[in-house]
Amino acid sequence: MEGVLGYRHKTAWGLSYDITGNIDFFRSKVTYLPENSKNSYEHNDYHNLAQDEKAYGSRIGYVVEGLYQSREEVLSCGQAGARVGGLKYADLNGDGMINEKDRTWVYNPVPNFSYGFTVNLSYRDFDFTMFWQGVSGVDVINDQKFQTDFWSITDAGSNKGSRLIDAWTPANNGSSIPALTTSNGADEGRMSSYFVENGSYIKMRTLQLGYRLPVQLVKKLLLSSARIYLSGDNLWTIKSSSLTCSDPENTAWNYPHTASFTFGVQVGF
Repeated sequence: MEGVLGYRHKTAWGLSYDITGNIDFFRSKVTYLPENSKNSYEHNDYHNLAQDEKAYGSRIGYVVEGLYQSREEVLSCGQAGARVGGLKYADLNGDGMINEKDRTWVYNPVPNFSYGFTVNLSYRDFDFTMFWQGVSGVDVINDQKFQTDFWSITDAGSNKGSRLIDAWTPANNGSSIPALTTSNGADEGRMSSYFVENGSYIKMRTLQLGYRLPVQLVKKLLLSSARIYLSGDNLWTIKSSSLTCSDPENTAWNYPHTASFTFGVQVGF
């Protein structure tokens, strides 16, 4: 579903402005999966995309409640390989053990809505355009955390992210980043809510300032029109404060949307 709103006006002193906005959303749920395709999708004996009518692409995982703060917590948790300063998974079924029965739906790729708006201004021979685009209420899986928050899950011994400087220690027990370890005995790279973050954002996609050359000068140049402009793309991102990577559209080590500037000339003959 999509909605579009627009407003256009010209003031008495020559300023014209045109503001257009749109908002759209969709909902997704899987209602049937052929038996021979079930292994291709996230499910187990307790959770199934079709039975639970979850959105296509949803995933199950463990719910992280924080970090283990003491040896006593570790000994009583029922989690294989648990360690002090390691991820603490929720015992959702209350049986005193942490295993696959404690997984639940932790990731939904469908945003609440997406939106955008454009502002066009013109005054005499000057024109200005600004376009913003955003997404609200969307889960993202931050795969970069494998490198920025853990030493042993992947590429053990290689360079890691600066977030590891703030990893948990007995003297830094308020940290949410697991303690450093050279082994992954607790299987902390398994799918869990630790890697699911709020990917909401709004981005300034385009900012452009233009100027139309005077008619007298254009005629001398044997042209019918001429305009010069300076344009910038992907100049600013406002993202969720809880997102730990720099770009909500670059959570899986894809190439980021780079900022760019363009100077151009448009002519008509």
